[in-house]
Amino acid sequence: MNSYETLLFPDTDIFNEKRYPLLLFFTPLHFLQLVEPEAGTKSAVNHESDLFLQHGLCQAHNPAPLGENRQQFLRLTDDIRKRKEHYVAQLKAMTKDSKTASTDTGTAGQQHGIVSSLLQEYGITYVNTETNLELWQARLVLAIAEMLDADEDALREQLAEQLAFYTEEEIAAFRFLQQTQGTKEEDPIDNLEKIEARLQEPRLSDAVKRFEAWLRLLKNQDLPPVKVWVASTRDSAEQIFNRYEAISSTSAIPVLKLALPAYIDASPKYVVRRIEEFQQATTAIHQGLVADFERIVRTIPYRRDAHESLLPYGTDWAEQWEGMLDGYFPAARAGRKAITFYLLPEQPLAQMLSLPESAGTAPAQAAHGLLGVLGPS
Repeated sequence: MNSYETLLFPDTDIFNEKRYPLLLFFTPLHFLQLVEPEAGTKSAVNHESDLFLQHGLCQAHNPAPLGENRQQFLRLTDDIRKRKEHYVAQLKAMTKDSKTASTDTGTAGQQHGIVSSLLQEYGITYVNTETNLELWQARLVLAIAEMLDADEDALREQLAEQLAFYTEEEIAAFRFLQQTQGTKEEDPIDNLEKIEARLQEPRLSDAVKRFEAWLRLLKNQDLPPVKVWVASTRDSAEQIFNRYEAISSTSAIPVLKLALPAYIDASPKYVVRRIEEFQQATTAIHQGLVADFERIVRTIPYRRDAHESLLPYGTDWAEQWEGMLDGYFPAARAGRKAITFYLLPEQPLAQMLSLPESAGTAPAQAAHGLLGVLGPS
């Protein structure tokens, strides 16, 4: 099996059709999980997800195990999922921008008070300290973020189904009729398209809160060595880019763009089999790409204007990869996204984020950071 140790952020639930394509190149894919497996089981998700873990495609980490509070936390998050409107005011206050809260003692105290109240209501035992409450707040922020993701995905599917009822000709005819008759009736198709457009708008403040919460959990436990970090959205990647630019007074450098399917929609058993078949067929390509990455992250000094500092350099691995992708996952059926790799010269990510050296660092220390960003094709 191809191996390229990778850390995904800020997702805490990767078992869905949109994340499976990452496993074609990034294995094992390490990710943080909010709830540890129940005693006697392997997965905190479900038995189908165990397949991905058993085959070494991904690896879950629980940096802050819930222990005796596991069931109470699951009950709390389930209630939030079912009764969001009941909690909305509390959650808005609790997830207020962490940077604002850090400079506002009253806001920080209010957030901790809300968290403490929720924990007490659900019989969760905890140490009433600022550090401990920050950890609980991080858990809740990430849990809520995953709920919002699920809600948005469901809404997108509903919109797609409704829009699919109309052909382009029917939409054009309906709007022409409105214009010729001078009617001011509400355009239902236009409303659907506006909702769809709003769902595509970035939620920068949410991305900031989510990344800060994820990083707070990450710092609670060392992770095994990883070679590359992958941001599941551009907004999440901006949290890394902003820190890098503040330190280096320059921008990260895009070095390679690699195609991926937009999704793999099938049963977990079939997905695992197809991923392993593709990995076996692309072993030489994968090894070539990884060798290029290994070379570029250790090139000292790094010269931005040197041809050998860019990728691909004297290879056509990316083109070969895309050709194999077309054979196994045709764009007409699986869609296309792309992962863009960025080099952060002189700033390994663990070092830049002030993580312990044993977390996120390879045995042979890379000189530069490497960040993959999942985005549109």
